[in-house]
Amino acid sequence: MKIVIAIDKFKGSATSAQLSHCIKQTFREALPQANVTSVPIADGGDGTMQAIKQILGKQIEERTVKIHSFLPDKLSLTASYLLDSITHTAYMDMATTCGLALVPPLKRNVMMASTSGTGMMIVDAIRQGASHIILGLGGSATCDGGLGILDSLGFNFLDSEGNTLLPAGCSLHDIDHIDKKNVNTDIKDIKFTLLTDVDNPLLGNKGAAAVFAPQKGASPQDVEHLENGFKNFIKLMPHGENIASIPGAGAAGGVAAGMIAFLDADIVHGIDWILEKADFENTIANAQLIITGEGRIDRQTAMGKAPAGVLLIAKKHNIPVVALCGSIAPGTDVSKLGFASVIPVTPPGMTLEEAMDTRTTLDNVKKAITTLIQSWV
Repeated sequence: MKIVIAIDKFKGSATSAQLSHCIKQTFREALPQANVTSVPIADGGDGTMQAIKQILGKQIEERTVKIHSFLPDKLSLTASYLLDSITHTAYMDMATTCGLALVPPLKRNVMMASTSGTGMMIVDAIRQGASHIILGLGGSATCDGGLGILDSLGFNFLDSEGNTLLPAGCSLHDIDHIDKKNVNTDIKDIKFTLLTDVDNPLLGNKGAAAVFAPQKGASPQDVEHLENGFKNFIKLMPHGENIASIPGAGAAGGVAAGMIAFLDADIVHGIDWILEKADFENTIANAQLIITGEGRIDRQTAMGKAPAGVLLIAKKHNIPVVALCGSIAPGTDVSKLGFASVIPVTPPGMTLEEAMDTRTTLDNVKKAITTLIQSWV
């Protein structure tokens, strides 16, 4: 009996590694004869760098760098990324430099938040010899179209009077022209690969401002301002209107659009990239069951999230997939997602605060897996 665990983090509660360990131990206690293996996964959001480190092993170095905080009233912070000196590839994710988890909900300021720290990390990686930057886009607290990243790389955004603008979402509407004289000409030789977990375009009711900015603290007025800002920004992009409609261009508050336009970046589904690197398809050969999941199952789960990527490959091999989650979003028809079962682990009546506690989450997961084993065997 072979069981494969490929579960994403429960954001804010438990990491992928913690959940995998808990599930594996529960199976081993109840079914000691079973062959239980786990695959580190992520989809471009929080935990992507850790998953990559587990997959690639000792050949890569973890580097730390001091960067500007993503909010103007905060001090600098230290972030880390991975560097493979053999392939000259750097792996990093935005969640470590400007992630939502780094700032309490009441302190979020999407209009002033900047991706400049991510840009500083990219600059450091290039100085260390990286010629390929692989960047996970999920979990950011920003909506600046990549202005901060581009600013750190030498792009200067100016208003109609020639004043330099703050590289943040509040400035998108005021950009009149872009000064590129300080951009290092070698940047054209750097390859950028963006890992995303969403298919949202830049503009419209499914775009970066409408969908993601409210999650980052934006008011309805802020959303309108950002939407108009993105409309202005694409006028300054090469092939801007075409780029704005690319699936995933709205990822990380429009960072994907900005990096595609000015850095010729490629955009890929993060979970597909991770599963390929992890040799997932060979790992699940002859498995009888796969366990996946994420913190909240909703309509976006099927749109590039980690469980959907796992399910897609499992279906090719006719292996049933059970998805665990902290909760199911109201109005989600889980029967249409394609999983053999979707199991919310949080018991009825438990408060969100209690459910988000790491130990409580792992206890709930253990109970859910125990019940699954009892019904399955």
